[in-house]
Amino acid sequence: MYVLTIDMLQYDCPFVNTSDDLDVFYFGTYWDFSPSSFIIRGYIISKDSDELQNAIQALQTQPKFHRLDFLSKERNKASVRVEIDYTDAMKAIRKNRGYIVGPFHVRNGSELWQVGFDTKDDVENALRDLEENNQFVIRNQNRITVEDFSRIISYSSVLADLMRAIDELTLTEKSILKAAIRHGFYEDPRKINITKLAREFGISKAGISKNIRRAEKKVLSHIERIISIRHE
Repeated sequence: MYVLTIDMLQYDCPFVNTSDDLDVFYFGTYWDFSPSSFIIRGYIISKDSDELQNAIQALQTQPKFHRLDFLSKERNKASVRVEIDYTDAMKAIRKNRGYIVGPFHVRNGSELWQVGFDTKDDVENALRDLEENNQFVIRNQNRITVEDFSRIISYSSVLADLMRAIDELTLTEKSILKAAIRHGFYEDPRKINITKLAREFGISKAGISKNIRRAEKKVLSHIERIISIRHE
């Protein structure tokens, strides 16, 4: 089995088109396919409730859109069921016996896919068909065993929770945590300390510590769950 992570720019995808204009993040988790359309169950997350409503209205005006049903809705987040026509890229994947193996993410006009194929020929044929009407970059390509795939499936819901937790970090929390990781705050010995991070961001040392602790609290519980599954 071959698994590709593809950064896809589709010109006929309702999710890609609306995320290019709005501050919205689409996270798809489950798919149902029929001969002429497919259904995606997932989440829409925006910066606030107004932008969420703008994203929903924009989706409903897209040419390939069929319907949207709310499964739940709270402030700037909604769990939804969306039915759309096949995009050119999805047709190419399905034509070459490809299948979705993980959540997809759409933001800022591009889409990250996790796609599986049984043979190398299927991979090559699909990529050739995709090149005709789409722009894409292959971020990762692996051949995995049945055991590897089983492990991925067992982690999927926990990984989805982790990614949602990361997306829900504030911009400040994300920026400080990313800088701390990149500059060696978590290395031994540390390559950067709280004082230097505070100087870089122009805020107090207490502010740096507070944001790091908040970010850690939001994501570490999900990492602990992954570790627990791994050792069950």
